[in-house]
Amino acid sequence: MSSESIPRSTTRLSLAVGFSLALTCTVLALFSTDFGGALEQFFIAPFSNRYFFGNFLADAVPLAIAGLGVLIAFKSKNFNLGGEGQLYSGALVAGILALSLGVDMSPLELWFSVSIAGAFAGLLIAAISGVLKAYRGVSEMISSFLISAIMVNVVDFFVTGPLQDPSSNFQTTRQLATKLLLPKILAPSKLDVSVLVALALVVGAALAASHTRVGFELKICGENEEFARYCGIPVAGYNVGAMAISGALHGLAGALLVIGPQTRVMRGFSGGIGWSAISVALLAQGSELGIVPAALFVAFLDSGSNQVMIGSGIPSEIISILQAAALFFITAQALPHLKRRRNP
Repeated sequence: MSSESIPRSTTRLSLAVGFSLALTCTVLALFSTDFGGALEQFFIAPFSNRYFFGNFLADAVPLAIAGLGVLIAFKSKNFNLGGEGQLYSGALVAGILALSLGVDMSPLELWFSVSIAGAFAGLLIAAISGVLKAYRGVSEMISSFLISAIMVNVVDFFVTGPLQDPSSNFQTTRQLATKLLLPKILAPSKLDVSVLVALALVVGAALAASHTRVGFELKICGENEEFARYCGIPVAGYNVGAMAISGALHGLAGALLVIGPQTRVMRGFSGGIGWSAISVALLAQGSELGIVPAALFVAFLDSGSNQVMIGSGIPSEIISILQAAALFFITAQALPHLKRRRNP
């Protein structure tokens, strides 16, 4: 991003955040009986005690990991729309592995194995879209979206069929034993040590982007593929690799949810994390370190909205519209930058 475009980008970002918060206040004023109380529930409640604050941070963890995956795909001039299916697939593989091997492995071995397996599942699915684009010219947006739709239904089939917990009335697999779950932070909230994994991944990605040859070549591929080919950079390899890493991070996010807050694989458990991660990446403005505040902001919108829905009685449909509109503002502010990247 040129120095001249930075002020414009910052202005668009500030306007998007401002519009999101203004819309929130407008909706609360129109639909709540106690406007002051609703404002307090939205802006203050997520930070009001240990439990709410821990849950707010826990919601930001999968957003940060998946958002980083979307950002890496962006940097290679790819748009990964299959995050939801990749996250689901990682969760399913992690759940099956944890339930089958939990009795034979130590918790530490299980956490490592499950995380790797979940990441590998997401990697394989996303790599298909990368290969199709690199060697057949198929749009990665279309292929990743369609493959994701298939995988979501495949996971739902297993969760509601062969793997469903027979002792439960819910559409879910059996619950993992407490000793197999990631250690908690800020109990009794659902925050666990996966927050440290997310921070390590963000910092590692930032260092790789700015201090390694791979990071430099990936940036060149994203900015100008023809120039990259002229320089001898394997553009096809970076297309496949970036999509694979993007999928791996989504799969890892799903696996960490299973051995963390979710404790099992449930139908519809992600709540659209794969889609919200796109907003996180766009809000980060191409910065790996920017993923952290972006994920916190999107998680804050979700946490505050839930607090209002519970405390003020505003219908869930109104809250869903509010969240969708806020994410629309965030996404729209990045469209000019994305258009320049896809059509240099």
